[in-house]
Amino acid sequence: MAYGNTFRTAAALLALAVFCAPAARAGELDLLLDRLVEKEVLDPGEAQEIRIGTQEEVKKEIAQQRHRTLPMWIQTMKLRGDVRLRYQFNDNGNLADTQHRGRYRLRFFVDSKVNEKVYTGFGFASGNSADPRSTNQTFTDNNGKKNLYIDYVFAEYNHSDNLAFTAGRTKNPLWLTSDLLWDGDINLEGLGARLTWPYSYNWQLFANAGLVILNESSTVPGDPHMLYAQPGVTWRGPEGKFDMKAGAAFYGFNNVKGAAALAHRPSGTDYQQANTLVSSRYKYDYDAVAPEFEFNWNILDPVPLPVLGYWGYNVTYAGVFGSAVKALSHSGNASGWIAGLKLGQRKVEDAGQWQLRYSYRRLESDAWLDNYPDSDFYGGSTNSKGHELGLTLGLMRAFALDFDYYQAEPVNGSLKKEKLFQADVNLKF
Repeated sequence: MAYGNTFRTAAALLALAVFCAPAARAGELDLLLDRLVEKEVLDPGEAQEIRIGTQEEVKKEIAQQRHRTLPMWIQTMKLRGDVRLRYQFNDNGNLADTQHRGRYRLRFFVDSKVNEKVYTGFGFASGNSADPRSTNQTFTDNNGKKNLYIDYVFAEYNHSDNLAFTAGRTKNPLWLTSDLLWDGDINLEGLGARLTWPYSYNWQLFANAGLVILNESSTVPGDPHMLYAQPGVTWRGPEGKFDMKAGAAFYGFNNVKGAAALAHRPSGTDYQQANTLVSSRYKYDYDAVAPEFEFNWNILDPVPLPVLGYWGYNVTYAGVFGSAVKALSHSGNASGWIAGLKLGQRKVEDAGQWQLRYSYRRLESDAWLDNYPDSDFYGGSTNSKGHELGLTLGLMRAFALDFDYYQAEPVNGSLKKEKLFQADVNLKF
């Protein structure tokens, strides 16, 4: 037999053993190659060529989700996470002293397809309690070890490319332009559905709907829960220069009026618990409508911005956003709104990218449950108003600095103003 034929025959036998026999493993391939080298069927260089070629083919099959022996959940598994290190300065006029804190956040996520229709995932996050509005852990307790919590766990069934159903504890499925109503760390427990409809090349309709369980008790009939529905529309202009998105969420709270106050309200010592209670029970049910809007300008010809005399920071994006809320069950202190703008790059993902943002908000005391707004803005209280200024600077790929400054005060009452500054180092992996 000619040498070339010997080589091709050996390669074919190896490929057959690896790709057609489910029990074949990388170790078995190595043993077979070594045996063929010993018998001088292959020389070491040819064996290494086959080994590398086989490994590349397996990688390609896994990337294309068509490997014959590996389960789909392994082929599609994604491991992600991030680390945030923070310095925080708090000047709360209601307290005698200012506060300096070192803090950190750790999050780790795993997502995978179970099959062509079903998707699942879970994540863990740090935190100093079960508070849904915080994944921060403070440097304290004489170097004592800290906790990890289940951040989310869900299953998703994709009926089609346009319709999906979820169950479990999920990332907030609502489209939001701000944290006026929902702190970014809150994940919702319950059921959800998501629908998208490409109406035309420029227009797409979407809708989110679901049920959120707020509390469960074996001694009280009728557990508090929330129903929501959010229809909306997106528009993309010619060449992608402009785009717009708008929606309106309708919230229906059941078994909240007359129920005991829900857990994880703001601190009544440092801030305020502004929702109206009667004998420690909610006076209102907090049904609400909440419109959301954003308009974006993707600047196709970057505009250089002078910083410290140097023209090195390009502006490729500018956007405005806003949202509002109006309680439907009562009229007193029942509304809120936020408006803001962003400038720089749309996303900060690499070195030299940046984004500057500013917003002003006002949220009256009974416009919304005080368990859910951004906990960094006056402790997450309703009956609050003020400014937020933020800057993100990309230092390297997946490595950025974040700066946030909040100046907030009550809408009504005698409590004093708070100034909060945060400097973050963010790393993603």
